[in-house]
Amino acid sequence: MRYYKDIKRFVKGKAVFVGIDVHVKSWSLCFFSDGEVLEKMNIHAKYPILLNLLRTRYGDSRVIHLVYEAGFSGFWLYRRLNQDGYDCIVTSPNRIPKFDNKVKTDKRDAEKLARFLASGHLKTIAVPSSKIESQRRLLRQRGRLVKKQTRQKNEIKSFLFLHDISKPSYIRNCWTKAYVGWLSELCFEFDSDTFLVAQMLEHLVLIRQELARLLLYLRELSKYTSYKDSYRRITNIKGVGLITAMTFLLELFDLERFKSTKCFSSYLGLTPSQHSSGEHVHLGRISREGNVHIRRVLIESAWTVIKHDPHLREKYNRIRAKGTNGNKAIVAVARSLAVRLRRCLLDEQVYVAGVC
Repeated sequence: MRYYKDIKRFVKGKAVFVGIDVHVKSWSLCFFSDGEVLEKMNIHAKYPILLNLLRTRYGDSRVIHLVYEAGFSGFWLYRRLNQDGYDCIVTSPNRIPKFDNKVKTDKRDAEKLARFLASGHLKTIAVPSSKIESQRRLLRQRGRLVKKQTRQKNEIKSFLFLHDISKPSYIRNCWTKAYVGWLSELCFEFDSDTFLVAQMLEHLVLIRQELARLLLYLRELSKYTSYKDSYRRITNIKGVGLITAMTFLLELFDLERFKSTKCFSSYLGLTPSQHSSGEHVHLGRISREGNVHIRRVLIESAWTVIKHDPHLREKYNRIRAKGTNGNKAIVAVARSLAVRLRRCLLDEQVYVAGVC
């Protein structure tokens, strides 16, 4: 849909802002310049089509700025556009100003991105290098495997409950070698049930083997020159192990980009949300913005760290003494733990328990 017959003449010497709503099969584009929407269109999700459009129709513009939302598409489009000389940024979906619109379409989303980019209301996210993005996928894949393992275990437990079968008393814990061996020897009235349990166990074993190989690779990755020293510094406290340390290093990748501790905590989404008016100040739940992967591992690690770090344990107990529940208290501890880990990396110092 064109709004101007001679777009090339209109944009000559001007800045053009392009919002891209990325989907698997198509991209919705909105071109905005000099306070006007020039055109909106849908194109096939092919980079050469977009590049040809920018060069032929908008080649005479002074500069072209582009933006799209972070998500499933990754950062390859960002890298290709910047490599070809265009100014492209990737923005976080939850940092885009929202309006209570009754109608939502891909073209409207693209227009919103273009307008906000032109007005300077969009903030860019830090894009990792291709190498770090590749290594991040190891951690993301581990997370998916852990979820698959949990689902498979729950299926087996539900199947046993369906047949009123309980764990024998001589087996202390579930999912140990003895427990899996006992499961493999179970016989049911019908062969179909016996076959089904065998299939579920086989699937569980395969998932465990995948996890073991992936963890072994991550262990070797932590010994790389680029990670070895940093890994050693932040794993000096029990509770911060392989997964937490590598998640911290790979997801953050550049601690210098955070100007202050406040900015860092805000990025993690571990700071409380605030709703204030006049003299009334209300602090709510954590904002949950930023990187969910770091936030998850930090909270998991904090439960162990408070057993070995007197300073953080005292903080946890102090918060609990005010009547705050344990989950909220551990979030505060996780925030302090993250700040201390960051400080260790910036100062190139080993984590020391009990030191403020």
